[in-house]
Amino acid sequence: MDAPTMDLGCALDMLATQGWFAERSAETRARLGTIAKLRSFTKGDRIYLAGDRPNGMFGLISGSLNISIPRADGEDYTAHRAGAGFWLGDLALFSQGPRLISVHAAEPTLMVQLPSPELVRLVRDDPRLYADFYALTYQNFRMAFDIISNLAIPSTEKRVADRLVLEAKMRGDQEGWIPLSQAELANMTAVSLPTLKRILRRFVELGLIDHRYARIQVLDRSALVRLCRG
Repeated sequence: MDAPTMDLGCALDMLATQGWFAERSAETRARLGTIAKLRSFTKGDRIYLAGDRPNGMFGLISGSLNISIPRADGEDYTAHRAGAGFWLGDLALFSQGPRLISVHAAEPTLMVQLPSPELVRLVRDDPRLYADFYALTYQNFRMAFDIISNLAIPSTEKRVADRLVLEAKMRGDQEGWIPLSQAELANMTAVSLPTLKRILRRFVELGLIDHRYARIQVLDRSALVRLCRG
């Protein structure tokens, strides 16, 4: 499937409806929009790899991204599947260090890129913009801590329930559908696929979730939260 296309103005309008970009002032959004460039990717395309030099920030308009962390054994751990409204790339850019994570398009994906030279120039001319990017760093670190704390839950059932709540909050649609396959969820929660299937069957029987091909629907988020805390 080809990468999606869209007018830049429409793309920025969509980003202004959710996430970090929506929380910025109209003036800041307008200034960032002056340097924005549309980028489209097909499934599997590399956005950037751990160790790369920063080439700007990216905001996700449509599609999804696999966020991976390099492991000591040389393999990558896919820690998160990011959805629309997600921004990344600020940490390496402003610290002037190499990328710490790898990012690939999980499906045909459309993004806005704020290129490094232009963005650095904007911030240099108006240092007040740093506060906006500190806010993004805070949001992304909070997400990272949520993921780390999820992996520390000893009970596999509670771990899966907690991750479903987290995913529904971050990128579920209005009906609670999360675009995530069972194999991907098993990898993210460090649970074997047979064990995950057993847990999901129990959740279905309890009326907590439903699932279809490559997506899971959270039906009762409050009950999943109670299960985690029980």
